Amino acid sequence: MFWARPITFVNAQVVTGSGRLARTLRISGGTVDAVDVAPAKGDEVIDLDGSFVLPGLLNAHDHLELNSQPRLKWRARYDNVREWVADFQPRFRTDPDLAVTRPETLDERAWVGGLKNLLSGVTTVSHHNPMHRVLRRRFPVRVITEFGFSHSLHIDGDGCAESHHQTPEHWPWIIHAAEGVDAEAHGELDRFERLGCLTAKTVFIHGVGFCGTAAERIIAAGAGLVWCPSSNQFLFGATTDVRAFDDADRLALGSDSRLSGERDLLDEIAVAYGTRQLSAEGIARTVTAGAARLLKLRRAGSIAEGVPADLVVFKPLATCPFDTLMAATRTDVRLTMIDGQPRVGETSMATVFRAAGVEAADATLDGAPWLVAGWIGRQLSKMTLGEPGFEVQ
Repeated sequence: MFWARPITFVNAQVVTGSGRLARTLRISGGTVDAVDVAPAKGDEVIDLDGSFVLPGLLNAHDHLELNSQPRLKWRARYDNVREWVADFQPRFRTDPDLAVTRPETLDERAWVGGLKNLLSGVTTVSHHNPMHRVLRRRFPVRVITEFGFSHSLHIDGDGCAESHHQTPEHWPWIIHAAEGVDAEAHGELDRFERLGCLTAKTVFIHGVGFCGTAAERIIAAGAGLVWCPSSNQFLFGATTDVRAFDDADRLALGSDSRLSGERDLLDEIAVAYGTRQLSAEGIARTVTAGAARLLKLRRAGSIAEGVPADLVVFKPLATCPFDTLMAATRTDVRLTMIDGQPRVGETSMATVFRAAGVEAADATLDGAPWLVAGWIGRQLSKMTLGEPGFEVQ
C-alpha cells in the first residue's frame, strides 16, 4: 500500500448507527473518523452525488469453497437435507458439475466465494467449515475466526455437544438445525436441549422445522437464528417464520453457497423481502447491526466513530436507503471498502483508490467497466476458476 490520505465523502446519505442520515463521512487511518463534519485541510474530498453509504454487509452463513458450482438437486422437493446430502455422495466422481470440488482446487474455490461476497457489498463472512489456510491469508473479505461450530446433528450426532462445550461463552456456536420439513427436523430442538446445546451462545442455521413454540424456546434461551430463505425454498419449497426472531433481535441473514442458494447476498435479500415477513428496515438489520450482535462482533455492522471503515456505497435507487438495499444488485454497488481501503468499485471511484494508496486494476463487471484492488486482480489473473461476469483486464 502506498501513502494514504484522509478521505471525506460529501453530498452523501450515510446510514449511521442512530438511524439518522448524515451528509458527510470522514475516514482516516482505516477507521471512521467522524460523521457530519466538514473536510479537513488536506483531505481528499469525494462527492457521492446523493448515494447511500451503509455499513459493509455481513453474510452470516456461507460455505466459501462451494460457490463454483451451479444449484444442484435431483428431486423436485426434499423432506430433509439428509436426503439431499445422500443424493450428492455417489455423484462426486461422475457429475461434471461436481468435478471442480476436487481438493486441489480448494484455494481457488474459496477465492471465488470471497469475490462473490465482495462484489455484493459484503465485507464480513461467517464461513461454516474449517478455516482453511487460504482464509487465514490476505483474502478479499473478512472471515470470522472467533466462533465454534458443528455441521449438524445428522453429520456430527451427539458429538456436537463437545464442540458446544469447548466454545468460549463470548463466542457464537453455530450449527445447521431443523433443515427440513419432516418429523426428524421438527424434533431436533428437543435433542439439542437434551445435549445441553441450547444456550445463549447457540446460533442455529436454517430452522425450517422450527414451529412458533420452538422459536419461543430458542429466544428464551438467548439463542438465535440465521435465515437462508432461498436455499430453504429451493430444497424444501418452504422456509421458516422468522418474525419472532426479528422481534427479539436474534436474527441474521445468510446466502448459503450456490449449491442451493441464490447468486449472492443481495439476491438473498430480495428473496427474504419477497416472503413479506419483515420490513425493508428489518431485513437491512439482519445484514448489519443484527448480524453483528448475533455473531458477537463488537466492531462491525454500523458506521460510528472509531470503528473500522468497512463500507458499501449504493446508487440511490429509492428515497429510502432500506428500499434501495431491497432493490439493489451487484451492479448498483458503487464502492466497497474494508479498513478504509477500496477493494472494488466503479471507475468513477478511481480517486478513492489513489487517495487510499491502493493500486487499482481495470476489470469488467457484468459488462460494465470496473476497478479492483491490484492485489486481488493479480491473484484472480493466475486462477483457472473465476467468478461469472467478472473479468480482470
